Amino acid sequence: MLLQRGNVSDASIMLSSAYALDATPFLGSRAIVAKAEAGQLDEATKEAERLVLLYPRNVPAKILFAQLLVRKGSLSQAISQLENVIKSKPEDELPYVMLVELWARDGNRAKARTVARKLTQVRPDSAVGWSMVARLCLLDGARKDMLSAAKKAWSIQATPENALLYAVALELNGNVNEALRVYEVAYKSADSSEKLTAKLVDLYRQVGNLEEALRVLSDVKRKTGTSGPTPSVGLQIQRVAILWELKRDAEALKILEEISRTDHRPDLVASLLGYGYERVRRFDDALKAYGKVTRDFLLYKDVGIRRCLILKEQGKIDEAVSLVKTFLEQPDPGWEFYVLAAEIESTRARNKDAYALCLDGWRRYPDQPRLLFLAGVYMEKNGDAALAMKTMRDLIKIQPDNSSALNFLGYLIVENGGDLDEARMLIERALETRPGDGAYLDSLGWCLFKMGHIDKAEELLLRAIQKSPDEGVIMEHLAEVAVKRGQIESAVGWLEKAKSQELDPRDRSRIEARLEELRRSR
Repeated sequence: MLLQRGNVSDASIMLSSAYALDATPFLGSRAIVAKAEAGQLDEATKEAERLVLLYPRNVPAKILFAQLLVRKGSLSQAISQLENVIKSKPEDELPYVMLVELWARDGNRAKARTVARKLTQVRPDSAVGWSMVARLCLLDGARKDMLSAAKKAWSIQATPENALLYAVALELNGNVNEALRVYEVAYKSADSSEKLTAKLVDLYRQVGNLEEALRVLSDVKRKTGTSGPTPSVGLQIQRVAILWELKRDAEALKILEEISRTDHRPDLVASLLGYGYERVRRFDDALKAYGKVTRDFLLYKDVGIRRCLILKEQGKIDEAVSLVKTFLEQPDPGWEFYVLAAEIESTRARNKDAYALCLDGWRRYPDQPRLLFLAGVYMEKNGDAALAMKTMRDLIKIQPDNSSALNFLGYLIVENGGDLDEARMLIERALETRPGDGAYLDSLGWCLFKMGHIDKAEELLLRAIQKSPDEGVIMEHLAEVAVKRGQIESAVGWLEKAKSQELDPRDRSRIEARLEELRRSR
């Protein structure tokens, strides 16, 4: 519990004591994790090694030891440890996946491929194993082997990522028509083209260098009996995704512009082209491209959200409002448009309207608690802390483990002079769900500061700023700790740094006033 709540040092001591009383590998592992999270990596690694010696058949202990070795940069030792795990329990997928990634990182794809193959022999039903084999074959130029492995992965688990992998394999082997069909399946089953390309990049990154994957894809020639070197739109989109990840946006845009002149599927190409223009901040061109997407396109709503966000970014608020209203008038616009509409109203300082929009959305989409949470946030922005707290309590009744609501309610109680014991309990519950969250650590630190526990408050706030180094409000809280200790110069330094961050107007006004007050007091 202490570890979950973020009190890592206390957790380490408590778990070590518990392990001394009841020496089990579970408690031992928990104590080791706590030490590692507290920054004692060397000691944690030594204790993990001792735990493995004490419990030589305990696979989780061995994997923990390997993970700590990787964190220390001891890759050869980690590889040896994982190989031992596979020998003792060959049916577990995780050690194979870790070992493949380590061999790939070490530049030894032959060994990585051997490990991936071994997993498919031990577990023929492992989609992960077949997917790794296919990706390694791609990088090695083994096209036929890639095709059989990718087909296996997709037949076992028909995810968008596996569909993309299979489509690439089909095209590399000359079956362009079937590849195009599978590409369509991949995009139809994805939440958005943005998420799908992000997943695609992860596929390539796991088994090798992105530059190398880009080279392989760029060298592809279509094997359709023609001499033309142009790969299909699906394969070119693979290249675009990797170029985006490598921040080579201009190159990616050039490919998309070429595709747009020749491809027969304008909706898909226009949506990607629009995003390509966005990335180079050519917003008018992005809007023009997005405007060509028809209502029948599967990702039409996703494109609509992007159009609204661009208009908001350009300061064309009335146009953004008009566009979002056209979506809200549809039979099933999606809850995201209520979030977007409320956000736009809030930028116009119409937080009551934003609150009402969120409640309307909540009534229409009661399975989306974020709408109720945002309703409370907008009421707080409107200056009605009481209604904001009531809204959070209503949400917690529906979702007792909603960490955002627990933390926000706790923080509001602290800021409005409420029951600090209740606030602490609420924030600690939030940290149980999301241990190590910078905002939650800040809330707990600020609560403890108000309770007079200065040392503990400072410890938590320093951890919070490590997690969220650009958060001005955490700096403001650290300034108040410094004031409490009589360290005015340090407090001024924290506030000057806070002032340079991106801040909510209310926070900026408060921080600047406090900074001026402290400067006068020097």
